[in-house]
Formats: sequence, structure tokens, C-alpha cells
Amino acid sequence: MCLNLLLIKAKNNIEKLQEALSKEIDSFKKEGIILKETLTEYDSIWHLSYTVKIDSIKSYPVNDFINMFKYCVSNAISEHIQKYQEPQIIKKIINQEYYYFDEGEREEIEKLTRDIISQENKTSLIINKEKINKNQIMDEILFYLNDYNEIHLDGFTTFRLKKYLINLEEIIEDAIEDYLMDREYNEFIKLLKYFVDVQESKINVIHIVIDQHHDYKMYDEENKVINNDYLKEIAKEMTDQQYLSYEDLLISTLITMAPQKIFIHKANSVSQSDLIRTIVKVFTTKVSICNGCDWCKHSNVNNNEN
Repeated sequence: MCLNLLLIKAKNNIEKLQEALSKEIDSFKKEGIILKETLTEYDSIWHLSYTVKIDSIKSYPVNDFINMFKYCVSNAISEHIQKYQEPQIIKKIINQEYYYFDEGEREEIEKLTRDIISQENKTSLIINKEKINKNQIMDEILFYLNDYNEIHLDGFTTFRLKKYLINLEEIIEDAIEDYLMDREYNEFIKLLKYFVDVQESKINVIHIVIDQHHDYKMYDEENKVINNDYLKEIAKEMTDQQYLSYEDLLISTLITMAPQKIFIHKANSVSQSDLIRTIVKVFTTKVSICNGCDWCKHSNVNNNEN
């Protein structure tokens, strides 16, 4: 006697779904439980059904087996939705809600969205927690399968995964914010590079040294310190603002002095990685970064600060 366990309906990627399900339920087959998988197609929709021979379930009660089977299936389906349906959902939301971006911009937003999701998943694994999105999907599938033994993946995703879809929309919003900030940053970099191009070089080499307190000191090619008062005077050529952060001051000074070569020393002690990234983007091949060169080890910069 056979028992109908589940019917799954899906439009696309049915082979991948079968593969994921097989991995999850393979342990039952190793126990001698006889499962039958049947795949048919009706009106361009795949029907994947599972039955079990009741007499082959010997290790535990039938109801316990059904619950374990549903759990394994829920895990496989949730991973399948994330891997194969999620990219299409993201694309659809972006195209429908943010149509005013051009095609290239929408593709970039899609990529940023996937990067954010990937980073969130990596972070959740590092702190020994399950992936939030997967938990949301699994919980909904298990709750649904408690009452039904048939599931249409596309309809289920659209009408049953509301919280999951809201979460995706919020991540897309974060991606758009990141994209706009990156675009503004790149425009800012272009402006700084223009300033560098039109500036006459005032110095051949500048060494930037970062100490353990993340303070910055600048030295010329003779290891003589460029003191803060001098930096402020230089910075006045770049801005009328009364107050500058030290990072702003450093960038402004470098642009004004337009050195032929910039060495950034002890970069591994820097917490402001964005500052180094900006310097590299503006001065490109003029920048060299080190974490322990001969200049760091043997120069007597501390004795030449006055």
C-alpha cells in the first residue's frame, strides 16, 4: 500500500529542484524506505509527486516519517527558491518599481542586492546563526505543509512569502542607496582627479605614516615632517570651510601639493580604509602602499619632526 506524500508544481528549473530534493531524502532510501518519484508536465507546468510504500517504514511511526519528510522537503524547497527564484524576483521588483533607472543601472542594482544578501548570509554563518531568509521560507513551507500535500512554488512565493518579499524589497532599497552613494562618490573622485591634473606639482615625494593611534604624519623625500600648520595653510587653497577633518585636510593637501609619488606606510594599521581607497583612486599609479618597507624600519622620521 502506497501513501501520497506530496505534489510539487513548478514552471522552471525542475531538474535542479529534483536534485535538491534527492539530496535531502536520500537518507530515507538508505534506511530501506521505498519512495517513488514521478515527474509529469501539464500545460507547461511540471508536476513532481512523491509516494511512499507504507510497509517499508519500519524504524519509526508513519506520522513521524511524514513530519521528517516534510522538514527535508521544506529545506530543499527553501534553498531552491533562494537560488533560482530569488534572482528573478529581485529583477522583477527592480524593473517594476525602479523603471526610471536605465538598464545598466538596474543591472548594477541587482548585483549590489545579491552582494548584500551574500554578505548577510556570510555574517549569519560567522555568528553561528541560520540564514534569516532561509528560516523565513522554511517556516512558511512547514506551516503550509501541515495542512496541504500540494504546493505550487510560484503561487506560494507570491502569496505566502510576504515577509520574505518585504525583506527583499528592503534589501533592494539598501542596494539603491549604496548605488547612489557610489555614483556620487565616483563623481567626487572625478572632480578630485581634475584638480590633480590642473595642479602644478609642488613636491616630488610624500610619505604618509600612520601610527598605532591612527594619526597621520606626512614627510618629504628627505624624511622631514610636513607640520600641521603648513598643512592648514596648504588646505586654504582648496577650501573656504573653517573646519576640516584631518582626513579632509590630508586629501586637500595631497591634491594641492600634487606629488609625483605617494608612499602610504603601515597601511595595515588603518581603520579608515575608505581614506586610502580615495587616495588610490585619485592618484592611481602614483600611490604605493606598504606595511613594513625599509623606509618604515630604518628611517629616523621621529627625530626630524622639528
